[in-house]
Amino acid sequence: MKAILEQYFIENGQLDLLSWGCLKWQKKQASFNDKGIDAPMESILFEPIASVPSKHFYIFLADSLGISTEQAAIQYEHFLQSLFDGHQEQIPLESLGTFIFNNGILNWQNHFVSSDFYTDVFFDKVTNNVILEDTSEEDKDNWVLMASIIAILSLLAILFKFYH
Repeated sequence: MKAILEQYFIENGQLDLLSWGCLKWQKKQASFNDKGIDAPMESILFEPIASVPSKHFYIFLADSLGISTEQAAIQYEHFLQSLFDGHQEQIPLESLGTFIFNNGILNWQNHFVSSDFYTDVFFDKVTNNVILEDTSEEDKDNWVLMASIIAILSLLAILFKFYH
């Protein structure tokens, strides 16, 4: 059941845990600053406010378990009751994080650190200075010679085509 819940969270960005609270995927877009681009920030937040799963969640759970949505709702409630019964100090959700009970209070420790995947981008100032190469008089005269040769060859080609 944990794997199904993790999959639902990854696909939808939210997992409602009934009276225990809600896990939410929080995103902050990348932003420009004076020196470059600040990396986007992503994290998984736990809100200890009771929340009711959506109908979409129960349909997803029922399809994954191969049962009806009513049965899925009942099994989900029993699963959460047994999961958060207070006998375990830590409840891991393998790829997401770990729930930790401290003095009867449920806390969330996130395993996902977005800075492992995203880094800030810094820009260096670019100058528009163009380095001009010194050209000799000989190079300047060569283009006239080349243009003359091309013109003569073109004229010969036209005359050849005209008389044959």
